[in-house]
Amino acid sequence: MDEKEIDEILKEINSRKIESGFGEEYNQEPAEEIVFSFPNEDSTEEKQLEPEASESETGTLPTGEIIQDDLSQGEKRDFYFADYSDDGYEEVEENKSTKNKRIAIALAIVCAIIAIGVGVFFGFFYDKGVEEPDNKAEPVVTVEETTVDNSPKNPLTGERGFNESALDKRPVAVVVENEYSTSAVKPQWGLSEADIVLEGESEFSTRMLFFYADYTNMPKQIGPTRSARPPFIRFSQLFDAVFIHAGLSHSGGGYVGADDVFVNENIDHINLLSLSEGGYFGRDYSRTKTVEHTGFLNGENVAELLNEKKINTTLNPSKFTALEFNEQAKKLSNNSALKVGFEWSSRCPKKAVFEYDQAEHRYITSDFDSQFGNSDAGWENLIFLLDETRYVVKENYKGSGKSETYCDYLLSGGKGMLCSEGTSIEITWGVSDKKLWIKDTNGNNLSLNPGKTYIGYGSSNHAGVYSIITQDQSNN
Repeated sequence: MDEKEIDEILKEINSRKIESGFGEEYNQEPAEEIVFSFPNEDSTEEKQLEPEASESETGTLPTGEIIQDDLSQGEKRDFYFADYSDDGYEEVEENKSTKNKRIAIALAIVCAIIAIGVGVFFGFFYDKGVEEPDNKAEPVVTVEETTVDNSPKNPLTGERGFNESALDKRPVAVVVENEYSTSAVKPQWGLSEADIVLEGESEFSTRMLFFYADYTNMPKQIGPTRSARPPFIRFSQLFDAVFIHAGLSHSGGGYVGADDVFVNENIDHINLLSLSEGGYFGRDYSRTKTVEHTGFLNGENVAELLNEKKINTTLNPSKFTALEFNEQAKKLSNNSALKVGFEWSSRCPKKAVFEYDQAEHRYITSDFDSQFGNSDAGWENLIFLLDETRYVVKENYKGSGKSETYCDYLLSGGKGMLCSEGTSIEITWGVSDKKLWIKDTNGNNLSLNPGKTYIGYGSSNHAGVYSIITQDQSNN
């Protein structure tokens, strides 16, 4: 069987396939399968094929009978086997092996066509709604990109998202009281928003400085504001801060007061008591009628106030302590510091206790009556500095004939302790080139964890002390 005959067979079968229903009318009953019948090879009666076709120019062709099927509707067709020679078709008698081979080829062709038809049927009609991809795509692996926050850092807290326009501006330090003998001053306004809180000894108790790195973003009410003292003025200058206060101490006898320090040391400051009550300075009588505990600074108008007073707000890096911060919070050591105590001196009756809130990762205290557990107040870092102090007596205080004793810090440096993440480390500190430095006991520079910082400022030569309170001590 040559290629021409095979082509003829394929055409015939394809025409039968189309008629059988592989098309638009696929719901009709399928036609019966085409069956080929070949002479029984073992039969002696059919060894010699009897041609039924008429002779042609090329000779007589041997035939094989095809069994009738439904598609042919009774039509009888011949299936020819012949060899081709240069002179035309030559009639040959087939042997068993040749005949089997040709039968196998024909059957293979028929099976292939039927398989294709079935595939077309099921692929396009039976499950037409399901589209299978030609090639299975490689699984898509989604990689989450880690976003690196490169936004500006707050220079006093190390926290990202700081106002970029405030990076080259001076911070502001506001004097706020913490009189232990009266609840009228607590909770302090603006405490939770302060970036750094410094608390040092004053005449009767303690006084504080609230540092704000961005003077364009301060709380509306800050206070109760109180008068200036030389140690607080000098500490504020370690950060090149604009000093804001309500009143000041005056020099007298052997005491050098804040009035002379402002002039002699060329300090930029604003005395709120020199302003009329209104836009920049006000009083809140909701807690007490005692005037000295009612004053507050309107933080929302500080930028306007600095401009009105013509104060240079450009930061001088040579006068600014650039604190170092870790990018992420981490423990300082294996020394547990879940509860910490601090005493300013043997002369100061006030004591403070700070407890570490493990859920909030910060230290809180009841000292300020600020209900820390229900507010944003708290500190990621505690720093305790012990400095050499002296007590200076000024006679005839305000013309009363009585004396007044002031605590004066010398900024001489010394020992201290840093607490963060419920752990602690001993430190040393000092002032060089008008800037604060803090190191560990091996002389290595220290980095703080991002967040707010509380600085307890006590006396090294008058029994100021910091301590870790253990569970046993807490129960006593």
